[in-house]
Amino acid sequence: MMKLFNSKTVDIVFAVLLGYFAWNRYADGHTGVAILLVVIALLNIVAFMAKLNIEKKVNRNK
Repeated sequence: MMKLFNSKTVDIVFAVLLGYFAWNRYADGHTGVAILLVVIALLNIVAFMAKLNIEKKVNRNK
């Protein structure tokens, strides 16, 4: 049984929260901070994809 808050779930939740804060900063006129938050959110999504790829390889080798 999977845990509710494994590292992949946290990556997605953190990316969504960063996206929300980026939108909020963009709406307030802080474009630079918004771009920084979007980049960090995209890096979290890349980490999520890498973890999925590693998990597929590990499961394939079992």
